[in-house]
Parts: sequence; C-alpha cells; structure tokens
Amino acid sequence: MKYTKYDLGSYNLYTVVTDRFKTISLSINIRLQNEKEHDKYMPMLWRMLINTSSHYNSLKEINEAAVSIYDPYYSIRFVGSGLQDTLCLSASFINEKYTERGMNEKSIKFLSDFIFKPKINNEMFDEEMFEIQKAKLIDYYISVKDYPREYAESRIHEEMNFFGYKEYSLDEIIEITKKLTNKELYNFYKKLINEGKLDIFICGNFDPEEIRKIVKKNIEFNGNNEQKPKHIIEQNTYNKKPRVIIETSDNVQSILIIGSKAINMTSFERKYVSLLYSWILGGSTNSLLNQRVREKNSLCYYIYTNRKNLIGDFKIYAGINGEDFDKVYSLIKDELNNVKKGNFTDSLLDSVKHTYYHTLKSIEDYQNDMINSTISEVLVDTDDIKTRRKMMEKVTKEDIMNFAKKVHIDTVYLLKGDRK
Repeated sequence: MKYTKYDLGSYNLYTVVTDRFKTISLSINIRLQNEKEHDKYMPMLWRMLINTSSHYNSLKEINEAAVSIYDPYYSIRFVGSGLQDTLCLSASFINEKYTERGMNEKSIKFLSDFIFKPKINNEMFDEEMFEIQKAKLIDYYISVKDYPREYAESRIHEEMNFFGYKEYSLDEIIEITKKLTNKELYNFYKKLINEGKLDIFICGNFDPEEIRKIVKKNIEFNGNNEQKPKHIIEQNTYNKKPRVIIETSDNVQSILIIGSKAINMTSFERKYVSLLYSWILGGSTNSLLNQRVREKNSLCYYIYTNRKNLIGDFKIYAGINGEDFDKVYSLIKDELNNVKKGNFTDSLLDSVKHTYYHTLKSIEDYQNDMINSTISEVLVDTDDIKTRRKMMEKVTKEDIMNFAKKVHIDTVYLLKGDRK
C-alpha cells in the first residue's frame, strides 16, 4: 500500500489510490502540541464545528445539503495522541464514478467547510448553537458519573501523571465549561487555524492529480506547515509504591483499573514488543490473565489489557466483586511477574504474532483501515506494513521478558460497588 504526498504550501495532502471500494474516505487533521489548556476548548470546539457552517442557517439546511450529495458519513472529534492534540474530521462519500461528474468536489467542499468555514458573527460562533452545545457538554460531563467504566477511566487518568501536569478532574472541567465564553472558544479556534499543522488524507479510486486540484481550490489554510509536532512522551518516573485508590459507588459490580508505566522504552519495544506483551497478558481468552483470573479462579466478569505506546501507558481492566479485590490484585501481580520470568508458552507467543500478521493482511480489505494506516505512518511514525511484519517476526521471548521488567504498576483504582 503506497501513498503520494503533495506539498500544497501551508499543508500537505496524501492520496492512497485503490480500486477496491465505491466510496472515498477523507480525513482532515489539524495538530497542535499538547497543552493542558486544550482540554478546556477542544470538546466544545468540535461540537460547534459539526453543527454549523457559514453556508447554512440551520441543522435542517445542513441535512438537506447532505442529502443532495448522497448523504456522506462524517464526524468531527478531538484526538489526543501522545504529545499531539488533533482536531480530526473523518468522512466517507460515494465516488462520483457511481453518481455524476463533479460530486467529488461538491462532497469535499461540503465536508471541509465544517472545519474551515464555520458560521461566525462578530468574531464569535453562532450564539444560539453555542449555548445549546455548552449545555449538552455540561450534561455529558455530569452524566459520566452514572457510567462506572467511563468514570473509573477518567479518575485513573486524572491520578496518573503522564503529561507532566495533573489533568482536570470532572468537577474542574464542569466548572471551566460553565465559565467558557463564545469569544474564548473562537480565539482558540483562530489559534488552531493560525498555528496548527494540517494534513489531509484521501483514499479511493480517483485520479490523484484531479483530487490535488480540488483540494487546493477548496481548502485555504494559513497554519504552520514547517512545525513537526513531537508525539512520543518518555516516562521516566513512577510511584515506587503503587498508589491504591478506592471509591465506592451505588453499583453491584466493581471496576478495577491497574495503571502501569513503561520506563525508557526503545523504539523497537514501543512499536512491537509492547504490543505482544499486552496481548500475552490480556489480549484474548487464551491470555495469561484471562486463564488465571477468570477461567481458573472465576474472580472476574471480564479482564483485558490496553496499551497507549505513545505515552508508555499500560492498563489492566477488570470487572470484579469488590470483596475479591485483594485476591484479584495478587493474581494479576503474579502474572506480571510470570511474564518477566518467561513463564508463558511459545505457542501463546506464536498465537499473538499470528493475530498481528492477520491484522496486517486484512488492512487493505477495509478502506478505513487503509486510510488510518497511512495516517499512522505519516503522523505517528509507524512503519509501513511490509516493515511491520518483518520487525514483528524478530521479536523474541527474551525481548518480551526484558520489556516486562520496564513496566511498573503506578496507580491502582477500584470503583467499589456497594449495592448487593
């Protein structure tokens, strides 16, 4: 799978040509270096942009316009990726080869205008929509406490210092959002447009030169194409004695999250070894944690691992009965030590490698996977598919054992259900 890069002056365009799909996928990414302040604005900003456009007076008009171009799928979201904060528009629309000439340009213009031509009056967003979305966002933050998994995730992320600063708590971000003004949000939008790094990715069956002309004609951007945002956060410290935080909730099931940090990872470990390590621990029903904690001891409803390699974050998630916390925690620590000692089978290692190879092989079967793989190569310095397979083949059992010694439990969070 190859892509072509076009330098359009103030931003870059990347095209991936394939004749396997009848749709065209589009991804617009504007990146800034991570700052705590961005959490004040990004969740509100993407809500404003997806609901307004300078060409339309209402959501009804936006929806009617979408129908007229065969109803493309689109979403805008805020993505945190290591040291990068990204405003991302993702979209998919029917290729004009299957509709009529000119529809590709109409679709790209309609979609990109959400980002670059929002509805602005007197250097502020539409006031009525601002108040509506602000109220919805506050309601969402308040509701997080009613969803145990979301709340537990927010709490452990608040407690673990990944970025060199303490993140906002739910209560803090609620108060911040209540005080947020339309003018402040617009000023942040201007910062994003004037200082951000823009990259556009398009995947489908098209003439790349024609797509380049369409993008150049319809998207104007004055940001900083020279900047190269860093994306990797090196974790150098952790709690030598893990912090254990227990809160109660009015639920039957308890949510346990064990947060670990990987210290001083090499590039090879970050890209390859860490993934196999995570999968061996809790990536499938055959994983060590599933077999030991769930199957043999029946101490959890579910258990799995998740890694964020750009920030050295490894978490273990489990749904348990609160009174079993000590037993579960002890068994989990046993399995972490077992990986360090190499107490896992070669067949398990072969199995997770096979899963990885299958994942690579299937990328070109799905358009979203193709464009996301390209984005990952360009923005996050992921290797190409061919290189990924070769490098993964090199990972040994000793590599995983040595890497396991770099992973340290930092914070343990239990949202303990009190209801019987």
